[in-house]
Amino acid sequence: MLARKHRAHALGAFASIFVLTASLAVAQQNDAVARVNGVDITARDYSVAEEMYGQQLGKMPEDAKRSTIVDALIESRLMSEAARKSGIQNDEEYKRQIAFFEAQTLRSIFMQRELSKRVDEKAVRKAYDEQVAKMPVVEETRLRHMLLPTAEAADVVIADLKAGKDFSAIAREKSADPASKEKGGDLGFLTPGQTLAEIESATAELKPGQFSETPVKSAFGFHVVKVDERRPRAAPRFELLAGEIRQALEAEEAARIVSDLRSGAKVEKLVPDVQAPEGEDGHPH
Repeated sequence: MLARKHRAHALGAFASIFVLTASLAVAQQNDAVARVNGVDITARDYSVAEEMYGQQLGKMPEDAKRSTIVDALIESRLMSEAARKSGIQNDEEYKRQIAFFEAQTLRSIFMQRELSKRVDEKAVRKAYDEQVAKMPVVEETRLRHMLLPTAEAADVVIADLKAGKDFSAIAREKSADPASKEKGGDLGFLTPGQTLAEIESATAELKPGQFSETPVKSAFGFHVVKVDERRPRAAPRFELLAGEIRQALEAEEAARIVSDLRSGAKVEKLVPDVQAPEGEDGHPH
């Protein structure tokens, strides 16, 4: 059985569900998740409740979350029936709250439908292509290196390389860098600023296949460095950016929708117009 605090929390969150979704209550018997006084609480009721409030239950296991939501719906149904019997539906306070929830629900559905028309997959793809086209070209360089204790040891390695010996094989045998030694000295693809300044300077003019012909000194010792490949860095994949781009486009369109509606209406704000703190939009969510 779930802790009482979870049930109390859920009940508070779902107190207005049946007012908002009363029209959803008619369904087939096999669609019911519970029944109160012979009236079904439907899977569709559950779906609405889960969508609106499921995140409040955090990482609760799905079966426990489902049980909690259904219990909350049952308690909400019992309390709403008791409230109707007492005549609360005729109170002005009830009517004010219903009007508020109705306005919020209409706003939410209207905005969702407008955004779905304005921000589709084509719009997201177009924005992605435009962003990618503006990205500066960044060169990536695949490097290999060996770390040697002395300049003399590095000179011996350089002589072996000039004689045609394999860089990777020598690195596995002689490099003192444990992170790259077993990979034949491979450091992977690097962009400017991702490696030691001394190495970056020594390899700046090297072409793929070339290696540094003098030892490269750093605080760690002496390096022999080889350029394996140079290439322009690929743009981030569409799938990685699509969600972020969609959110940005939807935020822009939402602001435009509100602005257009305000410009076409007579609006009188009867309280001081104070700028919200940075990072807040002043709206309850």
